[in-house]
Amino acid sequence: MITFVVKGGKARTAPDFLLKDLPGSGGRMDLLCRCLTSSLLLSHGIRTDVEVVLCLAGPPSPPRTITVRGDAVRHLSPDERSTAILLQKALAAYRAGETVESTPGITISDIPFAEVVARNAKRLVVLDEGGADIRDVEHVPADACFVLGDHLGFTDEEQALLADAPLTVTVSPKVLHASQCIALVLNECDRRGII
Repeated sequence: MITFVVKGGKARTAPDFLLKDLPGSGGRMDLLCRCLTSSLLLSHGIRTDVEVVLCLAGPPSPPRTITVRGDAVRHLSPDERSTAILLQKALAAYRAGETVESTPGITISDIPFAEVVARNAKRLVVLDEGGADIRDVEHVPADACFVLGDHLGFTDEEQALLADAPLTVTVSPKVLHASQCIALVLNECDRRGII
């Protein structure tokens, strides 16, 4: 299974954001919704071989981590509003120190970004503008864990955590949105028959 880990530097960790103001009150929750749908949705289905880990670092603290498994998720639609509702339900279901399933295929925990990175250290593929062109990379692991940041990128501390990743790639000579990068990674994986 391929994993996408997306770091939301300002993403709200409480369910009180406004659905009509995802960028502002949600701390760019709109971006995380687009990353989620880009990762899992096909034209007429869901990628059952992909999971998405959203690491929300915004206020209030501590951070929250929402994991969405393509093989189990239900009611995921392409629009940001309905996706944001699923994320709100997850945030509302949060219980400190526990992993809670809020809706089928969606869990929430307080596992920090550093621990998510550590758990996946051997299969990390960092998406970064300075990486090798993914088209020139001979081998992309079938169980790769792609890590990317939001519009803020990674802090110096987070970059240090990712410095020893086995692979760092880029998908375009242009700077793209995170959701676009995910779509291009999946296209490459599809073409290679990885997933």
